[in-house]
Amino acid sequence: MDEVNKRFESMAALVDEASLLLDAQSIVVQANEKALTLLGNYIIGYPIDRFLRHADFAEAVRLAHEDGRPSSLDYTLMDQVRRSFTLRIARFDEVHVMLVIFDGTMSLSVDRIRSDFVANVSHELRSPLTALSGFIETLQDGAIDDGESRDRFLTIMRAEAGRMQRLIDDLLSLSRVEAEEHRPPDDTVAILPVLRELVSAMRDEAAKNGKTLSVNLADELADADLLVRGAQDELRQVFQNLVENAVRYGAPETTISILLSTGRLAGGQLRENLLRVQVVNQGETIAPEHLARLTERFYRIDKGRSRQFGGTGLGLAIVKHIVNRHRGRLRISSEDGQTTVSVTLPRIFQQ
Repeated sequence: MDEVNKRFESMAALVDEASLLLDAQSIVVQANEKALTLLGNYIIGYPIDRFLRHADFAEAVRLAHEDGRPSSLDYTLMDQVRRSFTLRIARFDEVHVMLVIFDGTMSLSVDRIRSDFVANVSHELRSPLTALSGFIETLQDGAIDDGESRDRFLTIMRAEAGRMQRLIDDLLSLSRVEAEEHRPPDDTVAILPVLRELVSAMRDEAAKNGKTLSVNLADELADADLLVRGAQDELRQVFQNLVENAVRYGAPETTISILLSTGRLAGGQLRENLLRVQVVNQGETIAPEHLARLTERFYRIDKGRSRQFGGTGLGLAIVKHIVNRHRGRLRISSEDGQTTVSVTLPRIFQQ
């Protein structure tokens, strides 16, 4: 068996993909690190169909055993983030078959993101480009000699150009996050310093809008290390987007609260291995029919008001995809003039 394991390890290193060795009963007898990461550290010694369910898999394994015929199957893993794989099965020796799992999620995502990006840009840039073209034509027709009209048109043109720049920046940010969504980050992030630094940086902007910012911890977290597995820049972007929304749309002379507490499951049960961060603001109640669509790209409850405040309609879509990448959960609720956005993240503990 040692010789078999050595051969398997050599072949797995050669293909550099998730690879498994199966016996005649399709029980996993060996797996490389990528396979353990993908399917779980406990797969060895168990039938593969506990972890991969495909209608044609058993027949593909039989053909590999009996005829030495390699097979290729498409497989979709429906998890928090949809992932697409190609399963390739081939005879390894008289007793074993080798399964290699090729992850095609990235290439499919890139194709879809490229198509979406082109469609979104062409649609969303049409209005500001039309406005700019109209103002340029008006100036060329003589309005440039009218100082008052010229200044007014140039102010509007500058605003439209700024809107296009924000839109392109957000689209590029969204595309990057979507492309990496299937690959969870592996850094350790202390979440409290991120939030406190964010509040410090945004305090003046909030004050201009008549609002104050606060960070509050639930009693059970007072002396805890609040660590999550994640990418610090992306998590900062999540909470910056949420606080910016609260600053823009919350009622004047109110406090925007960032609350940290132990996370809960969907049924409400407390889970110490989860950390919940809530951004709470006071203002207009969001109707239920809008709540479910807020994370759609370019969805705006009030398009005119959103553009007045400089919104692109992509902020919450970016938040959703970053939270998905972190294998977290995003929830938005609004009632009695209070809107709460909750981000629940897997928490890690120091050894």
